[in-house]
Amino acid sequence: MRISLSLIIPTMLIIFTFLPGCSITSAIRVEDRTTVDIRTMIDEVSNVPVVFVGERHDEADHHKVQLEVLKGLKAKGKHLAIGMEMFEDFSQAALDAWSAGKVPTHAFVKVYQSNWRNVPYWLYEDIFDYARDNHIPIIALNAPRQIVTKVSQQGLSSLTDSDKRMLPPAVDSEVSDAFLDFMRSSYAVHNKNDNHFRHICEAQILRNRVMASRIRDYNQLHPERVIVVLAGGAHARQRGGIPAELGSLPFKIIIPPVPGLNAESIRKQDTDFLLEEPFSLF
Repeated sequence: MRISLSLIIPTMLIIFTFLPGCSITSAIRVEDRTTVDIRTMIDEVSNVPVVFVGERHDEADHHKVQLEVLKGLKAKGKHLAIGMEMFEDFSQAALDAWSAGKVPTHAFVKVYQSNWRNVPYWLYEDIFDYARDNHIPIIALNAPRQIVTKVSQQGLSSLTDSDKRMLPPAVDSEVSDAFLDFMRSSYAVHNKNDNHFRHICEAQILRNRVMASRIRDYNQLHPERVIVVLAGGAHARQRGGIPAELGSLPFKIIIPPVPGLNAESIRKQDTDFLLEEPFSLF
């Protein structure tokens, strides 16, 4: 008897819709391929000034883990700051006011939406509320959108002196041959030898370097705080990501499976911990 896919697919969607929350409870310690629980993972990342917790932006369980990491580090007596890819520097004053409890939620939602317009606010809401309720500073990390867009379309050489003044000092997006090779091997991009591909690489590394610069600057001003960095998995990984641009500043990394990185392909030069998802697609 044949069963029509038109019947199977809606049924599967119904099943997955009503499954209980798929909470992430463990991670692979990449160094020795051992599975550990989230509490152990938090213990093992608590001795450095910067902790990256990567995400797929629209995955609620990743944001739950990020909040667990924040709570776990605070319970260990750490003074925290939260570095977020989701905000640009123009919003820093609003972020400071939010963490001080001086901004109503409806106004802060507008600040968020002006920065991170394609991902619903509710996915980060518990993190924002935790930061406000515990007066944890939030650091705007991302490069200006208009600069990133310009570089991705026209390349680094298109930036004017006025454009460059919008970036931290000494930040550039010169791309090495090694980075180009990494991008070719790691991402499904067509025409990997043309100028458009180079421009995409320049924009990617520009964002990494701007975010790394802002993390370093904050650490120099507030060395007593552990900076928990929330960013997409491609930016949070070490190879080709923000950590590679931090210089000598120590860090640990936690990321979920993302395209090209899963339990089979992951290496120590990518991350310290890989989250184990009950229903990973990668």
